[in-house]
Amino acid sequence: MDNNQYYFDAYFEFIKYVDDKIKDLEKKHSKDIVCNKGCSSCCLDTTILPIEFFSIVSILKDKISPEITKESCAMLKNSLCQIYEFRPLICRTHGLPLAYGEDEDPLSKSITFCDMNFTKRIPVFNSKNILDMDELNIELVRLNEKFVKSFGKELPERIDLKEIVNYL
Repeated sequence: MDNNQYYFDAYFEFIKYVDDKIKDLEKKHSKDIVCNKGCSSCCLDTTILPIEFFSIVSILKDKISPEITKESCAMLKNSLCQIYEFRPLICRTHGLPLAYGEDEDPLSKSITFCDMNFTKRIPVFNSKNILDMDELNIELVRLNEKFVKSFGKELPERIDLKEIVNYL
């Protein structure tokens, strides 16, 4: 996997970019977002793209050895994410106000967010206080396509997050 370090670095640069956007968004909605450490109600076993999977494996290999649990997500232990610092895009963004283009009209955006956030009031969402997931997903897919081409053997389209334990 070492020959893929270029792609892993590119993925983590992308994640840094996403984290900066998230920090800005969290500041804007600081009075409304109630999700905190230990809140894991939205954490479910999921699948992720190969670039995410192998980038996370590359960084975790020497750091931790998560174990499969019987919680809603295999990466949870006592309602805490064992890979929080390195979690994939879907886990980083879940619960925040996210905009997705509509299939029928890509210029029209639908906004989703966790029902447990924004319980006091729902702000007026606009391009300055949401994450455009189409923009982020397009970049992630672009990185993934380059990684998959360079990998040297066939990879599945998506990989179960819980499979990480089999690579550590």
